[in-house]
Amino acid sequence: MSFEDLLISRSAAVYADFLQPHLTAGDAVLDVGCGTGSITVGLASRVDRVIGVDLDDAEFVDARAHARRSGIDNVEFRAGSVYTLDFPDRRFDACLAHSMLETLDRPVDAMREVHRVLKPGGVVGVASVEYGGLILSGPDEPVLRRFYDLRTRLWLHEGVADPYRGRTLRGVLTSAGFERVDATTTSICYGTDAAVRAFGLDRAEDCRDEWYAEGAERLGIGTGEDLRVMEQAWLAWSESPDAYAAFAWCRAIGFKPVR
Repeated sequence: MSFEDLLISRSAAVYADFLQPHLTAGDAVLDVGCGTGSITVGLASRVDRVIGVDLDDAEFVDARAHARRSGIDNVEFRAGSVYTLDFPDRRFDACLAHSMLETLDRPVDAMREVHRVLKPGGVVGVASVEYGGLILSGPDEPVLRRFYDLRTRLWLHEGVADPYRGRTLRGVLTSAGFERVDATTTSICYGTDAAVRAFGLDRAEDCRDEWYAEGAERLGIGTGEDLRVMEQAWLAWSESPDAYAAFAWCRAIGFKPVR
């Protein structure tokens, strides 16, 4: 998938909509755990400056190239850890942490570090997928649901991510010292031809991931053949007029005290 496609399928308009009403044109924004940077780039048009941070500098190659081509000069990317952000105290007006807290062993510590680099009165917006809120319909639904059962068990066993972190976000922000915390849940839906196709093809690609295959074999919960069956099921689902999927996303907004 090209970076331009990511700007549509993983856009700031969809994934950061809950934070955007709290942003102003003069804000300096931190996007921590920014991944490939499509949301970061999308935020740039709304604020004075945005800096994306993630562990692997190689993640940002396409985003940097797009910013250069498009003349976007107020976006920057840096490699770093959310536990030790390389910024002074009170540096940012706002911070986004999307699809990141579920990957951490110490989410409260991460949000305390975000708290440090926010200005008094600064806002943080966090979002995590909630696997308890999956809606799925279409051909071979039991096979597709098995894909998610396998993913959930692998994530939990390997400590890669917590598929149920979303429901804890209010408590995480409160424990990290934020106030006026407002936690909500929304669904991101895949119900158009283009959205279904993109979602199904992405899941089919996941089935070819060596980590899934090796982990499933190691745990005795799936074989290479099982994953090939799942891949074909996702490919068929991606072209089906009956296909629909929606994921619950838990989000929370919190503010650093002014005092």
